[in-house]
Amino acid sequence: MMIKLVFLGKLRALASADLAAALPPEVNTLGGLKAWIATRDPLLHSALASTLLALNREIVRDMALGIGDGDEVAFLPPMSGG
Repeated sequence: MMIKLVFLGKLRALASADLAAALPPEVNTLGGLKAWIATRDPLLHSALASTLLALNREIVRDMALGIGDGDEVAFLPPMSGG
């Protein structure tokens, strides 16, 4: 399964670039995706701990939500206001 990973804000510097990722069959939820990223890049994973996720341009909070071929998952860093 191929999905597009998009990293916004300070996460872009850690990830180097957005990318298309070929996921193993057992990675089929947002939570599974975050765990898979942890095995590949522990530094990026720790930065993702407090991020919001958008699945196909819609903010989601349920990490049990399924992901499928062609989906886009964006990682949005926390924002501060003033």
